[in-house]
Amino acid sequence: MDIDYQKIPLVFNVCKPVGMSSFDVVHHFKKNLNFNFGKIGHFGTLDPFAEGVLLIGIQGAQKLNDYVHELLPKTYRAKGVFGGKTITGDLTSPVTITKDIALEWQNKTKEELEIFLGKNFLGEYWQRPHSVSATKFEGKRLYQHALSGRIIEKDKVKRQIFAFEILNFNYPYLDFVVSVSSGTYVRSLFEEIASLFNGVGALSELERLAIGALGVDESLAQTAWPKKDDLSFPLAKWGIPLNRVLEFNHVYMGHNLTKRYLKGQRIPLADLEVKSSSQLICSENYVWVFNEDGTLLGLGKPVGTSLHAIFNLKLSISLFS
Repeated sequence: MDIDYQKIPLVFNVCKPVGMSSFDVVHHFKKNLNFNFGKIGHFGTLDPFAEGVLLIGIQGAQKLNDYVHELLPKTYRAKGVFGGKTITGDLTSPVTITKDIALEWQNKTKEELEIFLGKNFLGEYWQRPHSVSATKFEGKRLYQHALSGRIIEKDKVKRQIFAFEILNFNYPYLDFVVSVSSGTYVRSLFEEIASLFNGVGALSELERLAIGALGVDESLAQTAWPKKDDLSFPLAKWGIPLNRVLEFNHVYMGHNLTKRYLKGQRIPLADLEVKSSSQLICSENYVWVFNEDGTLLGLGKPVGTSLHAIFNLKLSISLFS
């Protein structure tokens, strides 16, 4: 069965340029995609001063925002400068405090720093959300509170740092790549690194290299974004089906089980054969559900001895109801 890309949930891997907000990018796609795609949203804010991968979902894909945040790591390349602290944690705002890191750290090699920082940060990591960030407090973003002169310090939350590599260290500049769990602020991480060296610092550049397996090298550059009244935008090329964004194991159902599943009925796991994904599995707690002809039906969750439907595709419901 051919896929109708104008009817199924899709994700775009978009390369956000420096200077644009995440809202600006979403707004462009909302105004320039030339078909009725329903609701639209992004999977994780990227600051205006940063660039790189921004995932945008349409036609119901945005409903899986929580799964993307929970299950997919994010990889960043950052350039930090020791010696100056700013309210935003980056050099888009004035330096308010100056303090060099200790001389002993200034003279370390990048290999020595990488070993030391790996011991201190890799694995479970407790971080306080940056006071100028999109995290909410009392219904408002922290940066909105900061703009009105109110600096909010929230409690630390548990995050994960999966990998940390220093690309170059030439004091006062530190160029590094880090892979983290969703919700981790690289600005805050660099401030903590500077503090550990008895100094202060701020980021000069930040690029999101990847969310999960979706990398910036394959992202949609601004020159190729859809344009109003241009019907030649290659939706099948740039629209990524959900099962390629979140890699889960999968099950296939015959016609009778398909109708039951799409009605929200629980399916005994004994009636199903779970097949392993050929890619790295995000989680074994969920499975993609397909009809026997390969049509993606939705997302299921094994609970006890049965499979529960937690996300069904509207196109599939119309085809098999």
